[in-house]
Amino acid sequence: MSKMRLYSLFLIILYTMSYGQDTINYNRLVTDKLGESIPFNYKSSVTGAKMTAYLQDGKWLGVDSLNNVLVEVHYSANKKKQSTTKDGLEIFLDPIHGDTILIREFEKGKLKQQFAYRPAIIIYGNTIYHSYLDFASYTIAEYTRDYSGKGDFTSIWKSTLEDPKQILKNPEYLRQEAEYGDPTLIQPATYTTKAQYNYVNNPEFEVHPKAQFSIMSFTTQMEYWSIASESPDLYISPESALSGSSFVGFRVFSLKKDIEYLQNELKQPLKKDSIYCFSASLRLSPGSKYATNAFGFLLSVEPQQINTDHLLRIKPSKHLNTQILNYKTRWMKVQCTYKAQGGEKYLVIGSFQNHKELQLVEVPGQVIESYYYMEDVSLVPIEKEENCACNFEDERKNSAQELTYEDENKAKFDTLKVGQKVVLDNIHFENDESELLPESYKALYDVLLYLTENLKVKVEISGHTSTIGGVNHNLRLSLKRAEAVKKFLNLNGILDNRIETVGFGSQFPIAENDTEGGQKENRRVEFKILAR
Repeated sequence: MSKMRLYSLFLIILYTMSYGQDTINYNRLVTDKLGESIPFNYKSSVTGAKMTAYLQDGKWLGVDSLNNVLVEVHYSANKKKQSTTKDGLEIFLDPIHGDTILIREFEKGKLKQQFAYRPAIIIYGNTIYHSYLDFASYTIAEYTRDYSGKGDFTSIWKSTLEDPKQILKNPEYLRQEAEYGDPTLIQPATYTTKAQYNYVNNPEFEVHPKAQFSIMSFTTQMEYWSIASESPDLYISPESALSGSSFVGFRVFSLKKDIEYLQNELKQPLKKDSIYCFSASLRLSPGSKYATNAFGFLLSVEPQQINTDHLLRIKPSKHLNTQILNYKTRWMKVQCTYKAQGGEKYLVIGSFQNHKELQLVEVPGQVIESYYYMEDVSLVPIEKEENCACNFEDERKNSAQELTYEDENKAKFDTLKVGQKVVLDNIHFENDESELLPESYKALYDVLLYLTENLKVKVEISGHTSTIGGVNHNLRLSLKRAEAVKKFLNLNGILDNRIETVGFGSQFPIAENDTEGGQKENRRVEFKILAR
């Protein structure tokens, strides 16, 4: 361990903990700044008097009251432009041990790269840097504080992307890839992004003059691409990109509604009755716990804004068929034809499937979501449909058509009176666990739909177990399972005060517990109407 610095530990603790754990306020710790300056003369615009100002140049050190170096910054002064910019390294050091926390490298004022060495929140000037461990690497988020002191999100930098090659060391993943992977998905697209008549603008995401590095939740940084909902992410990493150095990432499934859509303004409107070949390359992120078929595209005359706080009503032009996009180490091709209605000017990409329609396959991963990287999008006019091999299904006959929700399972809730209850079929958990299995989401979608359309209804979700296991254990487990169902509903917009949960353990069996079939029947979740 590095030698302890000369310092007042009381002050260190005060200035690093007053903002929260792992927060270091260099504004309070740095008492002096030492370095060389270049003088230049100018005329005051107010008084007309000749004045002298100084530009920081070379290495500058931010030191504490005992002359310990806390911050090192390198500058380059330009007398002609009367300005100075960061040029070289900027280093933040631990105020107690002197270890490096964050290194940032600049070239003529532009940030080229940066690396974090441990989790921390750094406050310096009006900027906040937050480094945190994101899977196997550190992500660095940057904020600026306005005059009120409120932090405004600026950008995010991933020191390295999740290493997709690490998954090759996981035999469970390799087994699943072999079982569910479709070799046709990893064949090259029929037409490249550089086809002469590719209607997609900025198809490889390489034009981003406002983004010098990866950005979480991009908005206007990429030319011709915009957000159509919760904003997706931009990654700049030549090592991980399929072509060039940039690609995007977006979420198509999670327990919450933060599904992401992005849209492209095409080079020109599509021609009526003309046939086009759409293709894109996708790769499942290493951290995703589920692979899915939740991918589609919509071609429309007007730009779209999809409200993910409400049930999805719009149908895509095409959506993926039953193919599961499960490759984490290879880019997968999704491709299909589209016959234009005429005038379509916007291409919207994302998931257009609700929880009931999803197909989910669990894969090794830490995050309960399906998050995909995307590269190389093309939309090319073709003469014959057979020239574009398709793995999509046609979803709608005209662009104005919307989804409707009518389901016989939902109807059983409509007939329930206050005090009546029903078993929620197909709600599944691993043995002795409380985490919902993916097949449960289809059944829960009916509950979600019913509660969304009946805002005055309040319900009780109760968990039940068989007699296997201790009484107290079963009571806790049954409550956790009921709370898992409630959490899903809460995350999808159902207010907390509309749902009560209770765990009954094995108190109320509906079948004999001396057979395996009876035990399975007793392990259940029930839905009860409390108020209408």
